[in-house]
Amino acid sequence: NISEYGERATSAWNAEQWISETIESALRQTWTSVEIIVVDDGSTDDTAMLVERIPDRRVRCVRAEHRGAAAARNLGLGEAHGDLIQFLDADDVLDERKLELQVAALSASDSRSIASCRWALFLGDVSAAKTVDESVWVEADPVEWLRRSLGGEGMMQPAAWLVPRAVVDAAGPWDESLSLH
Repeated sequence: NISEYGERATSAWNAEQWISETIESALRQTWTSVEIIVVDDGSTDDTAMLVERIPDRRVRCVRAEHRGAAAARNLGLGEAHGDLIQFLDADDVLDERKLELQVAALSASDSRSIASCRWALFLGDVSAAKTVDESVWVEADPVEWLRRSLGGEGMMQPAAWLVPRAVVDAAGPWDESLSLH
């Protein structure tokens, strides 16, 4: 059962250069039932102010001390109300149909499933994004996927996932002692 809201927990640290484009991509989704929680991770620039100026009730800024991406994701998750979780970093940009397509895939799947998708890397200009498929992307077995990914066959950027809240809760919080994913 998919509730009215999909969630996005966006971590942002000194992200004034990118945060507006990230939020705009979240707001442009064809799946419009979203709550966007931006965790300002102790920014010293105007990140929080830019977020707080967005005139859309679906966007909320939570300010925190700078503790890193994992802590920001955990804080955003604690603030989220929906049954689906979409983690974004401040420089991630979503295709406008991402959530719609992933919600449809999850609706037709086992309740322990996650939805993922291809992703592309860009530096500055989204229109110049390049997708380089990694061999692990086609692996459906979660244990084999993890073995292959940790063995160097690729990774899945967290913004590519749409995860049921029950799966996120079962996995537990992000490990705040790690510097990356």
